[in-house]
Amino acid sequence: MNHLKTAYEKLFKHFKFVDVLELKNRLAMGPILTYASRENGEISDIDMSFYEKRVGGVGMVIVGPAFITENGQVAHGQIGIHRDHVIRKLHQLTQIIHKRGAKAILQLSHGGRKCVEMENEWKAISPSEKPHKRKGKKPVQMNERDMTYIVQAFGEATTRAIEAGFDGVEIDGGNECLLQQFTSRQANERSDSYGGSAENRFTFVLEVIREVTRRAAHGGKPFIVGYTLAPKENGYLGNKEEDTLEGIDRLIQTEVDYLHISALHEPNSKREENSSLLSSIIKHVNHRVPLVSTGGLTATEVAEAFHQGLALITIEQALVVEPDWVEKVINSDEPAFIDAASLDKDVSLPPEVLAHWKDMHRNDRHY
Repeated sequence: MNHLKTAYEKLFKHFKFVDVLELKNRLAMGPILTYASRENGEISDIDMSFYEKRVGGVGMVIVGPAFITENGQVAHGQIGIHRDHVIRKLHQLTQIIHKRGAKAILQLSHGGRKCVEMENEWKAISPSEKPHKRKGKKPVQMNERDMTYIVQAFGEATTRAIEAGFDGVEIDGGNECLLQQFTSRQANERSDSYGGSAENRFTFVLEVIREVTRRAAHGGKPFIVGYTLAPKENGYLGNKEEDTLEGIDRLIQTEVDYLHISALHEPNSKREENSSLLSSIIKHVNHRVPLVSTGGLTATEVAEAFHQGLALITIEQALVVEPDWVEKVINSDEPAFIDAASLDKDVSLPPEVLAHWKDMHRNDRHY
């Protein structure tokens, strides 16, 4: 690390989660949907190779999103944590991550109404029958039995993650998935105790967190629980900044180990707006819980994001394009700029998977 620029030094200091889990630096590989897993949700050799080439420099790897039930899958080729048969291969992956000196976190996800386009025997579920897209297919409104089942599924997924050797899980409450659907008036039109007021719309999230943290506490080893949330929602009835800050207060009260702010990687035209929003969130949290968020494509952007006050910075597309990105930063040899055109080079994905990935990420679209 002799050649490391002074501006980047703080990125490579150790970080510890409440005296439980220590990371070698402040850089994390964010969750990336490779579209390369097997039909049964088991990770493939392509997935394994993809991660093995990229996990050497970061302190933490967030694997996923991993679907917790068959009807929670948002895309073909997504990693699953829904059945016991996926544990063996996931354990091989965590061993690779640990050997490279990083900690492994699994993002647990359910797509809710985003799953309506999946062609299988399972019907998509959501807090209400409101479609994900205008004139789209309607999901099935969840009843109490459905909600009990999903809470249990998050718990069982946590137990499987522990058995697979992960050091923690991250509950996906962003990315327009099921838990965000419950907290959002854009998707939640319920009139019972799970809808209406902001407090009621948060009830299901709290039930999920309670079950996941209960399982984590009985895992027999240090194990952290994080939570992903979207900082804002565009459009009519979307959650705004003040709603986000209230939600963050509720999440902090649950004593999750960290919060992951997702979806701040919008087009350049909104970069200043996003930076201001992130600054407001950081100021509001005021070190009550570690904050994680994306840092951009270049080392300079990552360093600037970190100096705003984040505990950890996630990098996704930069690692996809340049597997040795972190090592190059350490040696002051990082590329000055990275764009989607760079994805034409070999990124250890087969052509059809690469084409899908490029299409999804060309305009910073969510998975």
